[in-house]
Amino acid sequence: IDMTLDGLTNVNFRGGGVGRFAWTIDEIDYSIQYLPPTLSDLNAPPELMIAQMDFIGVDKAVLHNGHSYGRLNEYLADCVKRFPERFKALALIDEWKADDPNELQTLNHAIQNLGLHALWFQSGNLRIHKRAETVDNPIFYPFWDQIRELGIPVFWFVTPSIPGKEPYLEELRAFHRWNERYQDIPVMFTHGIPLFRFMDGDKISIPEEVWKILEAPNLLIELLIPIFQGAIWEYPYVECQPIIEEYLERFGADKLAWGSDMPNVERNCTYKQCLDYLKLSCGFISQADMDKICGDNVARLMKW
Repeated sequence: IDMTLDGLTNVNFRGGGVGRFAWTIDEIDYSIQYLPPTLSDLNAPPELMIAQMDFIGVDKAVLHNGHSYGRLNEYLADCVKRFPERFKALALIDEWKADDPNELQTLNHAIQNLGLHALWFQSGNLRIHKRAETVDNPIFYPFWDQIRELGIPVFWFVTPSIPGKEPYLEELRAFHRWNERYQDIPVMFTHGIPLFRFMDGDKISIPEEVWKILEAPNLLIELLIPIFQGAIWEYPYVECQPIIEEYLERFGADKLAWGSDMPNVERNCTYKQCLDYLKLSCGFISQADMDKICGDNVARLMKW
């Protein structure tokens, strides 16, 4: 499967309102419901997010975005400036241009001038934009050396540009090789293990290799079940409980962090359910460990 951007037809791809994406082919309009319909104009301003947080009892949040949401460094910096007690935020760069000095300038501006706090990095974007190199290639060392000098964490989304288990494992191995060189850079391993990639029917078989890679001491692993598995399982996602127990047994609560992917997650469940499946349904997690998972560990990572 070729997942690069070559050969795409101009179909006036656009936001269609109420969480929809729209496009036009042969003068016929089409749309798909991707985001929750509560996003009437595809907009989630900070005031809305704070109201959502207050409603379920979340004190602070880390804001980030991928490329499909726009170039929002300035916008997110303004959110943090307006609500510094509630938000910290991540910088976005063009990952496929990480060897370009201009991207170093973008990074430095975002951190040093805009006051953003960490980097969002989605590894699969290199392949989508036709880069043959993997993230651990020496051509990218100057960029990562600058991350090290800035002393910021990387929120790293390991995801290949094509579906399947083997492409994911290849991407994960490249991340592992990178991490062996840069273990002094704190990493939030976003989304955790993508369980859907290791499903055979109802059975999930996670290779031991995956668990071993996640043992790296600089990793904080995000527990973010509903954003992917919520399209497969019904709330409260009891099927994930053995996986969460294994996370705890292997790594301990100090290496785990709850995440929501709000407001996108509301395409599968409410914001409250996104927290309750963990806090109310996973009785094997002690209160002390739950406190670490649901705030303390991220507060330490972000120096809150």
